[in-house]
Amino acid sequence: MAYGKKAHLIDNIEAIATVFRLNKEGRGATASEREILSRYSGFGGLKCILNPARTLEDAARWTKSELDLFPQVADLHRLIRENAPDERTYNRYVDSLKQSVLTAFYTPPAVVESLAHTLRNHGVTPTRLLEPSAGTGTFVEAFNPGNSVENVAFEKDLLTGKILNALYPDADVHIEGFENIKQKQLETFDVVVS
Repeated sequence: MAYGKKAHLIDNIEAIATVFRLNKEGRGATASEREILSRYSGFGGLKCILNPARTLEDAARWTKSELDLFPQVADLHRLIRENAPDERTYNRYVDSLKQSVLTAFYTPPAVVESLAHTLRNHGVTPTRLLEPSAGTGTFVEAFNPGNSVENVAFEKDLLTGKILNALYPDADVHIEGFENIKQKQLETFDVVVS
């Protein structure tokens, strides 16, 4: 299966715009908004987002192989800038994205569902689950049929964490690195997945 960079960029931008809108309006996601949020795939493999993309002069410095992504990258930065309350917050979002470019590859849902199914078949039915690198919550979804599991999820990337929180408002979502977990949170987990 080919990795369509432009399609992933467009889906990611739409998801980020949606989560910013939800936060501004102070409400949960509708079913159609949840669908948009669930298509978010992070920016792993999309190093083009690290390129300057404010002006057409910036486009002149892009490689030919990535130039067709310039409009989407410009839209991404414009969206983040418009929704950040200040320049410091904008820079935090961008720094968070930069850190995720090399590491944000999500486990395919089919793999996660297979793991959850296998554990259930072996009598493992968790009541408390820890996901130390949650992304958009694929493991949270697969291990939580009927919302019966207490989920503690960590996601370091700021924008991904916002999307995770919008998708799973009942989960205990921490938008920070797992290394910041508190001793109290480490009490007992039936399953730790990542």
